[in-house]
Formats: sequence, C-alpha cells, structure tokens
Amino acid sequence: MPDAALPLVPVPNISSWDADAIYKILADPAWRRMLTALTGGGSLCATSLKGHARLRLDATLKHLVLMRAAGLLAVKPDPQDGRRMLYSLMPSVPVATTPTGRTVDFGFCLLRL
Repeated sequence: MPDAALPLVPVPNISSWDADAIYKILADPAWRRMLTALTGGGSLCATSLKGHARLRLDATLKHLVLMRAAGLLAVKPDPQDGRRMLYSLMPSVPVATTPTGRTVDFGFCLLRL
C-alpha cells in the first residue's frame, strides 16, 4: 500500500537535472557517503544510511527528503517491516561500472566512486 504522506517525484531526464541541487548534494560529505552507499543497486533503510552518513537519524531523514526532491531517490515500503521505508537510487540516475570503479555522470558533473 503506497504511503499517502510521501508525494511522488517525477523521474527526471538526465538533461533536466538541477545542477545547483546536485552540486549541493555532492558538496556535503555525508550526502556523498549516502549516495555512494546506494550506488550498489540495493535498497537501504534510513537507519542503515544513518551509519553511512555518520549523522543522527533526524538529520539523515532531512537529507533523504532533499535528495528525493532532487530526483535522486525512490522510496518504497519495506516488505519485511511495514514501519520502515527503503531508499534506492532512481533508475534515471546514471550509474556505470568502469574498469576503475563506479561512476555517476550527470552530464555536467562526473562523480567517481
């Protein structure tokens, strides 16, 4: 059952990324650590991402809301525990595996992980 409190975020095209929002996210080490944790392709709950971000849970949740508003994250209920939400990268986030590691190419900025 979808959570009515969480508005749907449209999937942006690569050409429509908000550069200011992406640079703001990439400028913060905690946000980069959360983004890096999610590039593996899996879904993580906020408590797991809190460990990656090295922040308190309330601060982590605020950052996740902003990353979701920027079109980077998808959210779905945890099938094993309906009280939790799982966060994953939107399919439109261009993660690629190269011989030197993973990259995220936003078109105006390349993040090497």
